[in-house]
Amino acid sequence: MSADSDAVPVRDLLAANLKRLRLEGSATPDDVARAARSHGLEWTASWVGSVERGQKQLTAEQLVALPFVLTDVLGHRVSLADLLHTDEPVLLTRPAASRPPPVSAAYLHEVLTSAGYRRHFNAPGVPATPPDPAASATQRAAAKMREIGRAGLGNVDVRALAKAEAGATDVEEKLARKLGVAPIVVIAASAALWGRSLTEERNDRLSPDPYAESETPGPKPAAVMRKLTAEIAARLEQAAQSLPEPAPQVAPAPVESTVDPPVDAPTQELPRVPAPRTPVDSPRSSILLVENPAATS
Repeated sequence: MSADSDAVPVRDLLAANLKRLRLEGSATPDDVARAARSHGLEWTASWVGSVERGQKQLTAEQLVALPFVLTDVLGHRVSLADLLHTDEPVLLTRPAASRPPPVSAAYLHEVLTSAGYRRHFNAPGVPATPPDPAASATQRAAAKMREIGRAGLGNVDVRALAKAEAGATDVEEKLARKLGVAPIVVIAASAALWGRSLTEERNDRLSPDPYAESETPGPKPAAVMRKLTAEIAARLEQAAQSLPEPAPQVAPAPVESTVDPPVDAPTQELPRVPAPRTPVDSPRSSILLVENPAATS
């Protein structure tokens, strides 16, 4: 069977994922319509049902608003990648006599989840330089390691981490949304706890015990998942406590100036000049003037 025959139209893919997410969250079309009205959208339960049947083509505004509405309804974050999740090739148009080749699921996932490619505008006639796949993979790997380090799981064994990531499925993504962390953090915690993925550990615990009696009932999936969730949450809390506390903000000490403060110059007193004394006529001088009148001639 060719890849074209397995391809699913993007409208049908969105419809199936919308219904799956709603049922997993035990929500009704009325719940979705009610949450949409809180965002100013005039959606009805019948309109939601027609979208789930693939009978409605969403506008750009409705497509962007749908993850926000579902996030309010389901109580956990929903993205466009969740609404367009698939492992099969995707047709961007409805089936027709001359349909274009489908888009691979990996390429669609990369378009929905990767960071924007920053590049300068090209001169007219100069083709755009395609992104380097190796560089993109390196950037994604570095981003994952940063998430693991921020969660306090930076010392996880690299081989166990690679094994856990290879065995991960949507089980890890659902638990990551529930715990409010990145999926790679759940994968790293699983690798630290069991040396394998959460999916593999869950399947192993659900497998029947070969030494148990045939009438002994097997473990219930919901009970096993609750126990696994508690173990993952406890491991993440332990890792968070091991993170170093941020250094307290200390005010910088005042810098002492090496320049001596200016010293006021001493006030220089001017030499005192004695005031001229006004001669006072004494009785003797008057007598002399009288006795010696020739002195005045």
